Amino acid sequence: MAEDFLSETQTHHAEQPRKFSRLHRRLFLLVFAIAVLWQGLLLVDTRLSQYHRAMSDSFKVILTVDGKADNTVLAQMGETLNQKEDIESVRLFSAKDGLEAVRRQNPQLVQSLLLMGRNQMPAYFELRLTPTAVRNVSSLLANLSAEYKELTPHYNAQHAQWVFLTAISLKLLRMSMLFSALLFLAFMFLVEAYPSKKGRSHLMSGAFSGMLADICAGAFFAILIYPTGFLSEVLRDFVTPVGQVLLFIFCGLLGWTLSKWQKF
Repeated sequence: MAEDFLSETQTHHAEQPRKFSRLHRRLFLLVFAIAVLWQGLLLVDTRLSQYHRAMSDSFKVILTVDGKADNTVLAQMGETLNQKEDIESVRLFSAKDGLEAVRRQNPQLVQSLLLMGRNQMPAYFELRLTPTAVRNVSSLLANLSAEYKELTPHYNAQHAQWVFLTAISLKLLRMSMLFSALLFLAFMFLVEAYPSKKGRSHLMSGAFSGMLADICAGAFFAILIYPTGFLSEVLRDFVTPVGQVLLFIFCGLLGWTLSKWQKF
């Protein structure tokens, strides 16, 4: 009887380290998988944000002036355009200023125009629209054309569509990330609120495993990007320190919470 009790006790103590070892391996793999997903989402969010900002900043609407108009009339017209809610800014270019602006951007085009005998360009207005106006740019310009008969609008419809689509995609991505983070916080709150029957409910090694999983997730992406030769550019342009610190803390807290939950 005593020998059976001692053998069961020894077996129980022998299995205990393996149980906690398996627990931490499973905890690490779970947090590692979540960290890899979040690292990918952070990279996509940063790149999509930069792409949308570049697309939005480069989108312009050109209103060319048909015929010759007095500078005073053009200035008054620009003031009335600037007062509209859908227009962020208005910039007037005279015929000479327009030619010089094209010369700075594309000297060969100006040379070709001069060779064809076109030494003058029409005066034009350069408009920057509000984000909401970009979505309905066609209807906005139709109204402007009806109001200002002497102005002809020019814009890239596909460019405007991409500005709108990237804005919607970025908003949906950030909303899904925020909602997912709230669900994780709710899960950790429910685990923490549940009373534990054991004397020691948490394990510091669980938090360490979670933080190690985040570091491994970052190393995983570095290994993937390194063969492309753009690792330094990605680290400089796409990796935000605030996001990495928040993810590191989140993985540590998740590992700490999972060490109490232990439902693996």
